[in-house]
Amino acid sequence: MSVLSKVISFLLIGTFLTACGQSAAPPESDEPVKSENILEITAKNMRFEGPATIKSGWTTMRLKNSDNMLHFALVAKLPDGITAMDYSDDLGSVFQAGYDAMMQGENTGAAEIFATIPAWFQDLTYHGGPGFTAGGLTTEATMYLEPGNYIIECYIKSNGVFHSASYEKGELAMLLPLTVLAEEGGMAEPEANAIFTIDAKGFHLSAGSLQAGVNSIKVNFQTQIRYPSASGQDIHFFKIDSPEDKSTAVSYMDWQQKEGLETPAPLHFVGGINDVMPAGSSAYFTLTLEPGTYGAIAEVPDADKKGMLLEFTITP
Repeated sequence: MSVLSKVISFLLIGTFLTACGQSAAPPESDEPVKSENILEITAKNMRFEGPATIKSGWTTMRLKNSDNMLHFALVAKLPDGITAMDYSDDLGSVFQAGYDAMMQGENTGAAEIFATIPAWFQDLTYHGGPGFTAGGLTTEATMYLEPGNYIIECYIKSNGVFHSASYEKGELAMLLPLTVLAEEGGMAEPEANAIFTIDAKGFHLSAGSLQAGVNSIKVNFQTQIRYPSASGQDIHFFKIDSPEDKSTAVSYMDWQQKEGLETPAPLHFVGGINDVMPAGSSAYFTLTLEPGTYGAIAEVPDADKKGMLLEFTITP
């Protein structure tokens, strides 16, 4: 019985005995009350819905994907003085314009557009967030968030347009502003049954094991390499149903390709942790795995050549 169930039961018993002219006090319990700091967001109609604030410290972000397409929730801390609208107007829209030029074969023009990305881009810090999540699924990731202003972003593409990009100035697409308050949430660091380590050679399962059912997975980022594509080291899990699925995943995870990160996704993704977590940091994510074969991959070009593509078999 949960702590909440016990409290409700004691209140009902106390009410009954008081009505009979008696009094009752709940017995003492040694079971500790665990604080939670949960941010619930919903992906719906290619927009995020969720609260504007959350307490600081260890934070579990729960992503409910109500759309019938792939989404994720990347968490980025904004530099001082930069707003979510600045991020959209001066970064997201520029990135989209550069990508459009790339797809039209105008590489010189694309380079000129990308060169106008503001200098404050280098001061963004990324803090993970729920990884690639198929439509209809709910996934979780837990990170330590310092106070400040953040954005939550999904840049999956539909018909060549990043979900977070807007062609209109002053209009937010799949970007959700979030303020992390100075007040601590008091949540303890989670426990894990499996630990992955990311280093210069890629990633590997360094402790524990994956199992059928619910898994709490810790990721230790010993390094964080940002590649020329601007993407970095992370982990996302997908179901392997055929031998071709791994090669499909490698090409799909490169946004620079026309079919990269495009909807509908050719694979069934079940969760993970986003980039670009700083070197020396740790984060957690939850996976519910049915028996079968799964792949773990990073959202980087040529993930297999970078040591960031693994295969796992989950037994009953």
